Amino acid sequence: RVPAGTTLAVVGYTGSGKSTLVNLVPRLYDVTAGQVLIDGTDVRTIPLEVLRSRIGYVQQETFLFSDSIADNIAYGADNATEQQIRAAAEVSQIGRDIAEFPAGFKTMIGERGITLSGGQKQRTSIARAVLRDPRILILDDALSAVDTYTEEEILRRLKAVMKGRTSIIISHRISTVKHADLIIVLDNGAITERGTHDELVARGGIYADLYEQQLLEEELDQL
Repeated sequence: RVPAGTTLAVVGYTGSGKSTLVNLVPRLYDVTAGQVLIDGTDVRTIPLEVLRSRIGYVQQETFLFSDSIADNIAYGADNATEQQIRAAAEVSQIGRDIAEFPAGFKTMIGERGITLSGGQKQRTSIARAVLRDPRILILDDALSAVDTYTEEEILRRLKAVMKGRTSIIISHRISTVKHADLIIVLDNGAITERGTHDELVARGGIYADLYEQQLLEEELDQL
């Protein structure tokens, strides 16, 4: 259960079922048992167009078109103004990169965003999701290609966007999820731990292991 307006984080080892879980919400997959309910309504009874128009989903694989970066950000947000596009770009921290592009927001990017770096693609996709002003925001490892400083800046700005909005965040980085209202740990497709960051660290399970491992990696990087 994820109360409206709260943030759920999902963590776990590779292959534990994190992406499969969130794919059930916009019905990229349908459940084979049980139900997925939004406001008490089975998602299978909601027309797909209506359901997905209420969801902003940033997937691991970002799909961009051979078009201007402004049109890529505005994809799916009909009648978006230039000011709204720029505001969304500032939230995702892609705005500063765009300012350095030859034609700014009118800069054309290649098919699948071939002219952009991995981090730029992710930030463009986050801006696209923010611009849609969704009731449910899903980020599936959406900050994996950005450095930790940029991640902190994006999360700080996203905090205001996520206020009053139901959000689901998947990440391998504990720094991305530690401030979530609820964190669940998946292992082999099942929830094995749930709680806040402090509660899970104190429990000494998978989450604590992941956290300690990342702290060690950070220490080694600073040597």
